[in-house]
Amino acid sequence: MKKYRVGLIGCGGIANAHAKAYLDLNLKIAAAADINTHRLKEFGELYNIKNLYTDYKAMLREEKLDIVSICTWPPLHCEMTVRAAEEGVKGILCEKPMATCLAEADRMIRACRESGAKLAIGHMRRFLDIYVKAKKLSESHVMGEPFFIRGVSAGDLLSDGTHLIDLIIFIAGDQPVNWVFGQIDAYEKRRRYGHYIEDSAIGYIEFKDGLRAFFETSQLSFWKPTTGKIGFTEDSFFKDLGRVEKINWWKKGSKYCSLQIYGTEGRIEVGEREQPQLRYKGKGDEDWQVPKITQKQSPFTLQIKALIESIEKDIEHPCSGEQGRRTLEIIMSVYESARRREIIILPLRVNENPLFEMIEKGEI
Repeated sequence: MKKYRVGLIGCGGIANAHAKAYLDLNLKIAAAADINTHRLKEFGELYNIKNLYTDYKAMLREEKLDIVSICTWPPLHCEMTVRAAEEGVKGILCEKPMATCLAEADRMIRACRESGAKLAIGHMRRFLDIYVKAKKLSESHVMGEPFFIRGVSAGDLLSDGTHLIDLIIFIAGDQPVNWVFGQIDAYEKRRRYGHYIEDSAIGYIEFKDGLRAFFETSQLSFWKPTTGKIGFTEDSFFKDLGRVEKINWWKKGSKYCSLQIYGTEGRIEVGEREQPQLRYKGKGDEDWQVPKITQKQSPFTLQIKALIESIEKDIEHPCSGEQGRRTLEIIMSVYESARRREIIILPLRVNENPLFEMIEKGEI
């Protein structure tokens, strides 16, 4: 493998997964940046990074990096991606969600296209073997013709639902979506990662070939994360606990990125927090079949390998900026459907975030 100068912007929790993946590939991390000096120093010591910056712009300007991971909160993804592209970075791995609205996503894609940089969005579950195997089983028609997918995930749409929706698109073969119909509960008007989030959401979509999918996400449960972890601050927590108790969305326990794929002659069930993680029942099967799955490399390592391949072969990454935008478009369409109270026929003609606008205008 060629030598690349690697840099990381943001040294919080997810940055550790990126750093370990670069080291797995014997790539030295040349520099890192974070506005938190204590966290930056600890990160530098942990991964033997000598060049540390509190200003990411200075790092990009002075280090002449080849590959950059952007591991900051979503409202910063656009400006950081654009600046990295303008500074001549060859490959950018931006954490999910890609952005907070389609206007930002378009700016990111345009900047990378103009500079020649390869942009990948951190939907790393496309590299988890359980989902790859589930996709192959679905395509093999082991359970007949697929006609419906159900997806469930704890969390909000932008932070966690982005993984779930991207996996549904992945299983469906990355085909275009005809329409989106959705509804949200934004009773508390909370924030996470510095931006507004809904409390619960449901969405219904139809793909070009007629395959349909229904997904649900929610944080309406008694689980309370630690302040400062995974984007949670004091204004992230529920105030009306009596309402949460009455709704108690995940009565049987919260799931994360769980999928049920229904076919005309059977069903596939897959989820990283399910036991077993993958099982299926095809035509003539009386019992569930449980394939043996062995994840030989971290999905973070595999997505960086794919980024390097996209740079060297000038090909599109499986989690490209364009793919990330398609996932973001469905999220924005759920919000817009809730605002208009109607089915949204794609492409979505709204560039800003409908949820943000509804909350700020007092419309919800």
